[in-house]
Amino acid sequence: MAIISPIDIEGIYTDYLDKKQEENRLKRYSGKESWYHASGAGSCSRKLYFESVEKAEPTNPLDSKTKRLLRLGNVLHDDFEKALTRYNRDNNNNRDNNNRDISRVKEKESKEKEIKFHTEGEITIPELNVRGFYDAVVESKEIYLYDFKSCGGYSWKLKFGRKPAFNPSIHYELQLGTYGYAIKEQFGRLDGMYLYYYNKDTSLMRAVSVPVSYISRAYLFWRNINDEHKEGLPPFRVGVSPVQDWQCNYCQFLDRCNPPR
Repeated sequence: MAIISPIDIEGIYTDYLDKKQEENRLKRYSGKESWYHASGAGSCSRKLYFESVEKAEPTNPLDSKTKRLLRLGNVLHDDFEKALTRYNRDNNNNRDNNNRDISRVKEKESKEKEIKFHTEGEITIPELNVRGFYDAVVESKEIYLYDFKSCGGYSWKLKFGRKPAFNPSIHYELQLGTYGYAIKEQFGRLDGMYLYYYNKDTSLMRAVSVPVSYISRAYLFWRNINDEHKEGLPPFRVGVSPVQDWQCNYCQFLDRCNPPR
């Protein structure tokens, strides 16, 4: 028998999430709605059109459960960012103290081993009308890009189980490639890209290397999106609009799009 709480804690939390979402929208996207979101790389062309060309209001907003799931991912990202920022602070302080007494040779060796994290940085690609926010860039002798992803046990199994998904989505890889294009421009090089997965059910963590070839694939994706949207609302084409037909059921523009059944 379910116990009914005298206080609607769930409703209070949902209201809190709505306010946090609006704060994030105002901070990151207000006045810049016409830009494509880098996180939309590999997404349905019609959805991207509604979102950034028409700048339409969602007809099918997220339900409370989905909002809570997304919030868990945001909390995890915040923790990673705080951990990397603290690493910068602690190690830079130690390095400054140690370098006062070491020789020039040792100082050179120390600098070669330095690692600095850049977190939650904005990227823009004006020629593609794309902007977004990367999770972490590691700056040392080489430059590495990281994107943190949380997932449930089922998605983890599809990715890392004995029988991985036969036709896996490359949405995350194209998203990372989009960031990678801008990072390579900003830092002058990019030596590696990684998706770092966190299993919300077991707290297992695993890094996956993403080939830098996804940079050119991501660029081509956005170039095609720009060209297609110049012609107006794209037609329905499974593989492009939508990428996979089941995704329509979870789209915030489902009723506006009215895909064929």
